[in-house]
Amino acid sequence: MHILITKQVNAPAEKVWEVLWHNYNRSCDWASTVNHSEAREDLTESLGGRKCHSSYGEVSEIIDYVNDDEMNLKYHLDGTPAMIKSGKANWKVNPTGTDTSEIVMNLDVELALIPRLLMTWMIKPKMHKDMNQTVEDLKHFVETGKQTEAKKKSDAKFKKKKGNKAA
Repeated sequence: MHILITKQVNAPAEKVWEVLWHNYNRSCDWASTVNHSEAREDLTESLGGRKCHSSYGEVSEIIDYVNDDEMNLKYHLDGTPAMIKSGKANWKVNPTGTDTSEIVMNLDVELALIPRLLMTWMIKPKMHKDMNQTVEDLKHFVETGKQTEAKKKSDAKFKKKKGNKAA
């Protein structure tokens, strides 16, 4: 399954890149699909990675490529929920003007056999909607410094669920 999302941002490319790459481990600050994120401590011979609690479950990422000059970030998933066999993402930030830029997110996900056969019709539209919202979350956060309503709602739901498990 391939998802391509392009979004215009009313902020300099450097500001978008700061949030996307220089604060890579803090995607939980802005992404409604990520409720918790942290750096991976187990990666010693790579560019690093992060662990996320996402709306799809626990996800671990390993960074494959970063280019600060091109504002390009690529990573793959190495720990995924059971329904996902593999995944890789390619984020690029393009300057379009002094105070404007463009986010391009390419995501390739291969579903595990059973989910692919039985649930692709349901998973693909949801994943596309969620990734579109994630890019919108980034745009909004960069432009305003605030979280989207979708992010606030997602975090409240996560905290409530987490609180119920502790009880």
